[in-house]
Amino acid sequence: MSLDKYIIIAFYLAGTLFCYAQNDAIFDKIDFNLPQLSTVNKAFSKGNHQNALMELLNVYKKKANLYLSVSESDIDYIKANHPEGVEKSIKTANNVLNHYFLFRDDWDMEKTNVPYQFKGQIDWKAIPNGDVEWCYMLNRHKFWIDLGKAYLLTGDEKYSKEFVEQIIHWIDHNPLKDDLKHYTWRRIEAGIRCENWIKAFEYVKNSKYITPEFLEKFLESLYEHGVYLNSAFSGFSQTSNWGVLEFQGVYNLSLFLDDFKIATQWQKDAIEKLTTCITLQIMEDGTQWEQSPMYHNEVFHCYLNVNLLAQRKGLKLPEIIVKKTKAMAFANIKSQKPNYHQPLLGDSDDTDLRGLLTLAATLFNDSILKSKAYSELDYETLFLTGKDNNLVYKRVESKFPEFLSVYQQSSGDFYMRSSWKENATYSSFHLKKLGCGHGHDNLLHFTIFANGKDYLIDGGRYTYVDNEWREFFKNNKSHNTIGVDNLTNSVYNDSWTNSFEARSQGIYTKSAIGFDYAEAENNAYSRLEDPVTVKRRLLYLKPNIWLLFDSFNAKGHHKYSQYFNFPNNSVQITSGALTTTYKNDNLRIQPLKTVKMKLTDSWWSPEYNLKEPNKRAEIYKDTEGFTSFITLLYFPNKNNISFSKASVYNRKDVLLEDKDVEAITIVVENVEYTLVLVHNASAPANHFYKVNDTMVYGEVILIEKHKKEKNIIVLKE
Repeated sequence: MSLDKYIIIAFYLAGTLFCYAQNDAIFDKIDFNLPQLSTVNKAFSKGNHQNALMELLNVYKKKANLYLSVSESDIDYIKANHPEGVEKSIKTANNVLNHYFLFRDDWDMEKTNVPYQFKGQIDWKAIPNGDVEWCYMLNRHKFWIDLGKAYLLTGDEKYSKEFVEQIIHWIDHNPLKDDLKHYTWRRIEAGIRCENWIKAFEYVKNSKYITPEFLEKFLESLYEHGVYLNSAFSGFSQTSNWGVLEFQGVYNLSLFLDDFKIATQWQKDAIEKLTTCITLQIMEDGTQWEQSPMYHNEVFHCYLNVNLLAQRKGLKLPEIIVKKTKAMAFANIKSQKPNYHQPLLGDSDDTDLRGLLTLAATLFNDSILKSKAYSELDYETLFLTGKDNNLVYKRVESKFPEFLSVYQQSSGDFYMRSSWKENATYSSFHLKKLGCGHGHDNLLHFTIFANGKDYLIDGGRYTYVDNEWREFFKNNKSHNTIGVDNLTNSVYNDSWTNSFEARSQGIYTKSAIGFDYAEAENNAYSRLEDPVTVKRRLLYLKPNIWLLFDSFNAKGHHKYSQYFNFPNNSVQITSGALTTTYKNDNLRIQPLKTVKMKLTDSWWSPEYNLKEPNKRAEIYKDTEGFTSFITLLYFPNKNNISFSKASVYNRKDVLLEDKDVEAITIVVENVEYTLVLVHNASAPANHFYKVNDTMVYGEVILIEKHKKEKNIIVLKE
């Protein structure tokens, strides 16, 4: 026999052995002691690897879904009741068929508005717009779920075929190597993929394109994801949304790959680590510590999944996971705007919360959660819980919370509202900075939403790329806050850090049926050579009047500013005030002391990668020593208001200076309100003051007069 023939035979045998080794690899990982794998075991024991794979495929086809709870018999119902959702899913799927990507899902963490199409094969490491977040979005593979939905809704095999081809292509072109761990194999993407791959597979598992060979490759890659994710749990992961996204992925794998030997250990590890994360990250008021509703809700989504799957599998979760998941739901209720959206705080988008709250209301059978969710199952929740569950959900009572305004003490956010109805007036006041990388320079920022629209807004986030736009949108001027000498509060270093962090102190809040009051100091400008003490006080007289007191105290000369950001260009300066210019329901921002004002062109970002032109107002003055701004905000068409500054005397009838105490009187219809604020008490015992012939005591006092009745409310002693 010639040498060439020996070489050919050797290569053939090596290839055959490699093939068998590959086939054996998956069977080394599964637990043949499980009764559901008896047919797989029988075929494998006979050395028939192909038949064993076929039997394994049958097991996965028959296995109860983790997520998908609708079937072909529900298609007509889905199409009739959710035509917009169906249209969106099929449109996205058709785009994905053509390798055309536009990330527009409601909870896509980094949405895009400019599509990108690959000319040929997909480059999974592509960064076409210069923002690596695009690459991360591509490698989360959420769009494969739309391929699955399109397959279920149309029965067209082209969608399942594309799913199979793309996932094989991804696996083949993305080996787990160190150089890819910052791109396609970043840990957070690996965790997210576990959920999305499983969900997509459940839609297409009965397709002719789901072959034994595909299943083997698919399961091997999921196993690799699990080993990779479970190999580390850094301090960063424990204390950020990353850890939750990573180990929600492991939890998904432990239940989907429940016939693998490692599954029980993965489940134990995942629950242990998810317990650590929720203990550390979710504060007493139910908010995720990073102070971004966007990431609060990404974490909330993960824990909703954990609760859903545990209920579905009859598994008992640690009490803290169930308790804090529900607390996160109620934190959303407290912060939710009247249009059902989350607030734009930190790195967040203007996103509707009802889908998440609908799932939460379903899982916890909660009437209050339902009151701020959908009245019937929405499109996404329907796929998760099934058509029959819609009848159950519709029978759940809807009941508004008994509370209205809430100060979330842990996170430092005060959410004020006039009612729980859609026509309610709503304000937020940001009193404390915790948020680290996803937080903005937004201390003492406040917003107004009323009459079904935003009036004063947060500027949003726009990008994570470390450039002038990132700095612009994180800047204090992009928030309705205050500044000194055109300086920022915190000092920007890069996309995720500051070289100086502004902090607040002296936080105080008080709520009642007819009003909300809050105050805090900002230490940002104590860093100056001539330190400046800054304090903001806000009184909200329900339903639609605000009094804003901003005080500054220094020795030298400074420029002091208030910033107001609007959602569009519909605002002007007229008659010494700022006024929006809508057809009706216009907000007037009326300074009650001598100031200067200007409007400038600016930008705001309602979602990632989208910026829109708007106007920013600055109310400012240049002065020496102590000064204050008193600003009245109201809707002239709703309130007939007059206002005047009131003189304040001590109990010896000595007129006091503004630097010590100020008062403002406003008359609304037949009710007179006088607000007294003490800036500097001469001595602890001297806390009595006379205003409008009324003796009062305290640091902040509200006097309410109606006809002959007088009510004195000490807002702060």
